[in-house]
Amino acid sequence: MPVDLATLTGFDAKGYDVLEALSPEGRSTKTHSESHTFICVDGKTYWVKGKAQQGLVAELIGGRLAAKVGAGPISRIIRLTPEAAKADGSQNHLLGVVVGSEDEKNVMNTRDFGLLAPGDFDPKLVDPPARALVVAFQTWIGVADVQILVNLKTGRIRSIDHGDCFMATDHLTDPVLTIVPIDGVPSSLGNDPTSLESAADRIEAVTDQQLVEAVARIPLGDTWKSPASRRLEIANWLAYRRSKVREVIATWA
Repeated sequence: MPVDLATLTGFDAKGYDVLEALSPEGRSTKTHSESHTFICVDGKTYWVKGKAQQGLVAELIGGRLAAKVGAGPISRIIRLTPEAAKADGSQNHLLGVVVGSEDEKNVMNTRDFGLLAPGDFDPKLVDPPARALVVAFQTWIGVADVQILVNLKTGRIRSIDHGDCFMATDHLTDPVLTIVPIDGVPSSLGNDPTSLESAADRIEAVTDQQLVEAVARIPLGDTWKSPASRRLEIANWLAYRRSKVREVIATWA
């Protein structure tokens, strides 16, 4: 399938799906996005954010692709109304049609590992193939503000917070190896041939049609930064980089 404007417009014509937020779940972050957790109409909890460095379009596309390859939780379009937000106004920055990343249990951002007590997490649990997949995925989409989650019970690695990617898609650029260090875990964990091959296969398995689907049916507006021209650029930029990830991650030492 060609990644062209006509194809993208055809997908956009189907309209986008919106999940209604029903009530606050109680957690929040003090990061750039000031995200809060909400229970939505599908019964799941989402980390909802109303701003991202490169627009909400980056967060949504990144989350869609992360879920597609199995590297992270899915992102969805969320509508937050005043009736569903806290009455004290502390969540008013999230009102409207925004983005939510599905919450996962028993996970912690590696940036917060300093809060762990001895014995809270065994670094030996970290799964090499899961780490390789996240390295390959973040290398592919070119995340600048690189973050990962680690499941403290299983050691599964997840890519999260994709709001700072797709910065310069007006010209094609080769991917750069992107590895997030994990306290207590060897920097080389995941660079074995089997894990690297599996990770590259996952990225290369994303078809042109799936790329168009990932960048289609997205709201417009200043916070989204999502005109069709930019979304088309992102799709073609990702298509160009897709076959180059295998060679790049092979340099991981």
